[in-house]
Amino acid sequence: MTLKSAGLYTLFTLLLLPSTPAICAEDEENSPKPAKLFSTSETLTVTMTGPWKYIERHAKDQKAKPAKIEFTDDLGNSNTLDLTVERRGITRQVVCRYPPIKLRFNKETAKGTTFRGQKSIKMVTHCDKGTKFVQYYVLEMLAYQMYNLITDFSFRVRPLTITYVDSESGDAQDPKFAFLIEDDSDVAKRNGQEKLELAKTRSTKLDPQMASYLSLFQYMIGNLDFTPLRGPELDKCCHNAKLIGQDPENGPIYPVPYDFDASGLVNTHYAAPPANLPVSTVTQRLFRGFCRHNDTLPESRQRFLDNEQAIYSLINNETRLSSGSLKKALKFMDKFFVTMKSDKDFDKKIIGKCRK
Repeated sequence: MTLKSAGLYTLFTLLLLPSTPAICAEDEENSPKPAKLFSTSETLTVTMTGPWKYIERHAKDQKAKPAKIEFTDDLGNSNTLDLTVERRGITRQVVCRYPPIKLRFNKETAKGTTFRGQKSIKMVTHCDKGTKFVQYYVLEMLAYQMYNLITDFSFRVRPLTITYVDSESGDAQDPKFAFLIEDDSDVAKRNGQEKLELAKTRSTKLDPQMASYLSLFQYMIGNLDFTPLRGPELDKCCHNAKLIGQDPENGPIYPVPYDFDASGLVNTHYAAPPANLPVSTVTQRLFRGFCRHNDTLPESRQRFLDNEQAIYSLINNETRLSSGSLKKALKFMDKFFVTMKSDKDFDKKIIGKCRK
């Protein structure tokens, strides 16, 4: 090789070198990413290691504890993420041996994974030993999915199959059912709204159509354990509903319901209707919508009728339901749709029962 050709070769090589990192960065940026956590309803199989026995035995300790979650995403990638876990909830902390849990992630470490963008997520657990508890929370998960059919102003959920490994003893439980609930900030964001922190609100502030959807949905699942106007704490709204919007003073407020274990559809052994209402069991339906929103009821009624088959399909296709739970759920829905299809029943049980 001549001196001239050697020099040209060296120059050509040096010109190539700076571009190599850019090419790698571009490839990394364009590489396929796994589906986001709530973009699918496929069951995610995970192993979660944490101080589960301690959490179970020390109900008064509400502090976050270190844990880790291991899973294989939809692209076949194995992942291990550090996180913290803590007890949450009110009633279920008392009645459940395995309480509901809040998961908290570091957004940086979750980047590029199924959990990217997640900071804190509520997890509904199996509550206690026995198949009836699994049935309770499979039905509750279905309630969330039913409302997803009615409106995007609803919490998405993701079913899990979890192997719990105790970080102290190393003991592993048999795989259990659980599901994750989308954060209310994410519900607001994907609907072009913001999460609202209000002490209370008024029925006149609620978006009429959304309030109508919510009221009919709660009637459908037989739930009376909610109010979109105020909460048990005087400085924090609301009871089993989150509020989102853009301008709470001048714009509409959209209520987003959650927590359906006290509904007639789920029919837990510990659920009871509010003492101030004229029903004796949670399986008795009572409409709790506001009369000022009655003009929106015809459209809401049609929305539920249009989604009748989709709602039944959710129930029929849920393989985790026992035959007994399936039959009860279908029968419970049958009564609702009989009311929806009868003008006389709709006027009497819905319009005639609205709250002034």
